[in-house]
Amino acid sequence: MALLKLADAYPNYRQEIFGGDDIKGYDVYAAEGNDKIGSVYDALIDESGSFRYFVIDTGFWVFGKKVLVPMGKVQIDYEQHRIYVSGMTKQEVENMPEYNDNMTVDYDYEERVRNTFRPTAGTATRPTYDRNT
Repeated sequence: MALLKLADAYPNYRQEIFGGDDIKGYDVYAAEGNDKIGSVYDALIDESGSFRYFVIDTGFWVFGKKVLVPMGKVQIDYEQHRIYVSGMTKQEVENMPEYNDNMTVDYDYEERVRNTFRPTAGTATRPTYDRNT
């Protein structure tokens, strides 16, 4: 399924979706540690009109690359013009696959992005339950 840039999918996105505001340029922070990791460069929308990813420009914060963050991993603070990415540290952003405007986001690339957010073996994201205690 092809992904469209925000303005291509919704030419009047500021009014139609964000109440006159422009989500592009919002600061992006890692929810863990509250480290700034970049700013919103764009959003990618699927053919059904669903938001799939924010394109984050890491600028000088992390090697000056663009990365994709799945919509399900973000919390938007409209008052502060910030986006918080859950399950992500600044160091993990450095290891994310780079995105560029001319690439096709295929299954393999999306899987590499998803793997960034999956816990590795031996690391629990939540306290584990021990029925003996």
